[in-house]
Amino acid sequence: MSTQKSPGDSSTAKLKKGRQQALAVAVIAIGVAALMLAYVMYLHQSEEPQSLSLAAANGLFPVASLHAVDNSNAQPDAGSMAPDFAIHLTDGTTTHLSDYRGRPVLLNFWATWCPPCRLEMPDLEAAYKQYGDDLVVLGIDAGEAHESVATFQKEMGISLPLVIDPRQEVMAAYKTNSLPSSFFIDRNGRVRVRWIGLLTPDVLQEHLQQIL
Repeated sequence: MSTQKSPGDSSTAKLKKGRQQALAVAVIAIGVAALMLAYVMYLHQSEEPQSLSLAAANGLFPVASLHAVDNSNAQPDAGSMAPDFAIHLTDGTTTHLSDYRGRPVLLNFWATWCPPCRLEMPDLEAAYKQYGDDLVVLGIDAGEAHESVATFQKEMGISLPLVIDPRQEVMAAYKTNSLPSSFFIDRNGRVRVRWIGLLTPDVLQEHLQQIL
């Protein structure tokens, strides 16, 4: 004796199968979206320079050098690509000025014994705090001892990243023997302003507007 399925049974089976297929498609779509989001987050993190690691640790500061850096097409002049340099961090890793492409950079050469450097440093610190992640501020010390820089940092209440140029290689790359000297570098890595001497608050803000 044969058993025949009613039209209602067939419709129910098709509906159930359709729901299962829709659920499978939805699960796959969610999985693909999750993978894409994870990949985008990975790319973003890999492109972000580790600015927090520029902080001093145990009385030691990051140091700058020109090791394995090619500056054949760079000049420290307005309109030219800014000379690159390596920053050797206290955790043993290395980053570069060029890693900050996409963000404006204020590069300031200074020394603890330089009166105008001391005078402008609070304004640089204020700009660093004012613009936050929208501006990279790097203070490049002219080869002094870590202890001297640490004393200065504490005395002045400085939180902006300070980097020591032990052999003054970076100073040479930027062709400056005068302190303080400041270079305003745009998001594409080009020098927009080269300023030798004291930065007053008004002049600082004027030049910042050219790269922000």
